[in-house]
Amino acid sequence: MNTPRLVVLTVAFGLSGCSPAATPVEPYAPVSTTPADTPACRLFDPAQLTAHRFKNGYASGSSCFWGADDVGPMMVSLRAGVTPEQYLAKPDGLKTSPITIGRHSGLRAENATGAGTCSVVLTHPDGVAATSMLTAAGGRACEIAEDVMKVVEPKLPS
Repeated sequence: MNTPRLVVLTVAFGLSGCSPAATPVEPYAPVSTTPADTPACRLFDPAQLTAHRFKNGYASGSSCFWGADDVGPMMVSLRAGVTPEQYLAKPDGLKTSPITIGRHSGLRAENATGAGTCSVVLTHPDGVAATSMLTAAGGRACEIAEDVMKVVEPKLPS
């Protein structure tokens, strides 16, 4: 009955660009490695630490997440008005020890987000900056978190 007209109108409407379902096809663009809108993402440039091949940074709240082919995800965070003890969750097996990197001191926390993970949390006048290896990273989670924090630390306020 009116089916052919409806099909023709639907196709014509879709081709005209008036349909909400019609969206232009964008050329492929890789994910930004430095989301500029988040201060935590500006603290770490993967070009400064090429050994772990960090890539594809993306922001979420006050944190920036980075992927890596060989060690899994890593997170850099900024939190205002908290101490390292307040920042760290208390999962089973959390082992903390004092750490100093450059001019900043804080805590190194083994098993910070589960077995085999690690966080390094440094204090600064506004709160804390933290680097967390979110996977076991082949037993090198704390070593990698410290390496990342050595890149981050000079950018922190004193």
